Amino acid sequence: MPIKHEILDKFKELVPRMHADSYKGQGGRIGIIGGSHEYSGSAYISSMSSLKAGADLSYILTTREASSIIKTYSPDLIVLPILDDISYESKIAHWMKKFHSVIIGPGLGRTEEAMSYIRIGLKQAKSHDIPIVIDSDCLYLLADEISLIKGYKKCILTPNFKEFKRLYEKTFKDEEYNEVSIQVTLELKCEAVKKLAENLGHLTILKKGKIDIISDGKVVVYNEIQGSLKRCGGIGDLMTGLLSLFLNWCNSGMVGFFDQIEDASSELEHPNIIAAYTASIFTRHCSKMAFEKYHRSVIAADILNEISEAFYEMFDKKFLI
Repeated sequence: MPIKHEILDKFKELVPRMHADSYKGQGGRIGIIGGSHEYSGSAYISSMSSLKAGADLSYILTTREASSIIKTYSPDLIVLPILDDISYESKIAHWMKKFHSVIIGPGLGRTEEAMSYIRIGLKQAKSHDIPIVIDSDCLYLLADEISLIKGYKKCILTPNFKEFKRLYEKTFKDEEYNEVSIQVTLELKCEAVKKLAENLGHLTILKKGKIDIISDGKVVVYNEIQGSLKRCGGIGDLMTGLLSLFLNWCNSGMVGFFDQIEDASSELEHPNIIAAYTASIFTRHCSKMAFEKYHRSVIAADILNEISEAFYEMFDKKFLI
């Protein structure tokens, strides 16, 4: 499938224009519940990619131990060591009201404590009608408690193959998901993503892989353009940060969509599809740019550094000249 430029053009219309009288936060306040002592980099990469693409503020809600590490990465991040506080529930509730969208999962870990943070984070995000991006450890844990998110349409899940397989087989207990077989075509993979999204109440799934597949249970689009040939760690976290920002912009620019969702019949009418497809295309574009410069040595930090120029060329140029 060639690039669907009509989706990118629609996204371009939804990107907020910059004005001299804009105030701090207007470009996006992104919240992240994530990070742990072992995986502090995931939350950092998600946070920085959202800032590099145009968010004004990015907040990381994490544990005290992880916060001291993450704070050393950049002074641009707002790092809040509240998750292992005795009053973490009320503190998550307090900060959630400030966010335009929230990411739950990157680097959070798979402990019982992490699951409690996820439950509270999801509860608060849904109560404030905030768009949610769910990634990595949150996906793993949610497979056993999918009712926490089922039916919440302002949500995008971003599973890789293993995470998708776990979600699919937990949902359809009598079916095995095996896309390694030579008999499994792209069409069948798309149908599986569509089937799961529909069963989960028409939330949106962006299944990551050689070909990214996106569906809300009705519409299906996919992205097969080539990105970096090196699959370094952190690319998924980078895309998650972009996706959260893009999801905020698309939902803000298409207010009322979810009140009339039954009428949506194409990808151009669905903010989640527009945000997910654009984030997938843009991530691969940036990773390809970085790979062409650094080849085998490319790392996530190199891809982060390509976001500024790539975004300007793809979405801002004609509006800022």
